[in-house]
Amino acid sequence: MDCDNCSGYNLIGLASTLAIFISKNIDSSNLDAFAALFSAIGDNLGIISASQK
Repeated sequence: MDCDNCSGYNLIGLASTLAIFISKNIDSSNLDAFAALFSAIGDNLGIISASQK
């Protein structure tokens, strides 16, 4: 995936939109699990990126 056009503002808007959508469509008792899942995904992406440099 090429993200040359992904400005910081667009990524913030996308993240906010996804968070709002998820929070409206997922039971509140499961939101903590989803938050932890997405944090883990972000951490792993950072590790993979760092290891490829």
